[in-house]
This record gives sequence, structure tokens and C-alpha cells, in this order.
Amino acid sequence: MVTGSKRQIPIREGLWTTPTSPDEKPQLIGSRCPSCGEVFFPKNDRCLNCQHTPLKEIKLSRRGKIFSISTVMQAPPKYYKGRVPYAIGYVELPDGVRVLTSFADDPEPLKVGTEVELVIEKVGENEAGDELMGFKFKAVQP
Repeated sequence: MVTGSKRQIPIREGLWTTPTSPDEKPQLIGSRCPSCGEVFFPKNDRCLNCQHTPLKEIKLSRRGKIFSISTVMQAPPKYYKGRVPYAIGYVELPDGVRVLTSFADDPEPLKVGTEVELVIEKVGENEAGDELMGFKFKAVQP
């Protein structure tokens, strides 16, 4: 993806789908075991539950609920350029998987049980000035 002269580069390939039209939304990419039904994110080649291989690649739900959340009051060392405080935690998706994530919102109003949805945001820049993109979750607006 390119915006102006800057490219948008995923922090890791294969974590989410890239929309091909304005109506399409990104989705996380996981995997499901055809033998036992276990769901994984990020996607795996082998089931960690029953050792079955191969697994089926699936698109995960865009919405879930906060399962746990912590507010971090101090910036990590050196490379972190984001705001402080920030929130990290687990989002439980209806697909049966919990995703470790950071949150796009101000952490103050976020609570366990808050409904959230997937967003893709800039999380930093590389040496060439390209935007590094990552996934986060933000509160669903009523």
C-alpha cells in the first residue's frame, strides 16, 4: 500500500487481509484444525492440541470483547514512539480464540467486556520513512 511517497508496510506479513475495495474491511487471518476444531491466531501449520496437519486458513471475526486489559504508564525503551499511557490485553473473538493486542483508544474508558473491532493503524516508521502498520482493536461506537 502506498500513501504519497510513503509506503505502508505490515509489521509482519500474513496477520491480516488487505482490503481491495472501500467497502471491504481488514480481517485477521487464523487457522482452524479440521480434526479437533481448535482455532489459532496467528495461523499455524500444525494443531497444538491434536498435532493434526495441515490446518485450514480462516478469516477471523472483526469484532470481539475485551477479555483482559492492562494500562501501561511508562514508555518501553528506545524505539517506542506511541502515546503513554496505552493499553494492551486480550480480545476474545466469537471464533473461539483470544488475541493479544494493543488498543487504539485512550485506555481510561476501556473495561473487560467492552465490545471492540479490528483496525489497522500506523505503529511506527522504518529508517526509509515508510509507515509500519499493525493491528489494534478499538471500542465499537454505539
